[in-house]
Amino acid sequence: MESTEIIGILREAVASCAKFEGWANLAEVGVVLKEKGVNYGKLSKFIARFPEEVEIRIDDQKQPPVAYARLKNSAEDLNQEE
Repeated sequence: MESTEIIGILREAVASCAKFEGWANLAEVGVVLKEKGVNYGKLSKFIARFPEEVEIRIDDQKQPPVAYARLKNSAEDLNQEE
């Protein structure tokens, strides 16, 4: 798969799983990526390869900690609306 195709699938996966303020549970994103045929290895490292597309947040208040991803453009759009 080409990088641009992977980025498109990643953006689609995060968008389809997004909930409150655009954040998507990383586990749910991983399921969508697998369904689309993306082999990513360790998901958090895979997502970290695309810092211009996706930001990551970890909720340490939950046990075990839960990771979330949000599209960068979505975050900017939300900030502009405020």
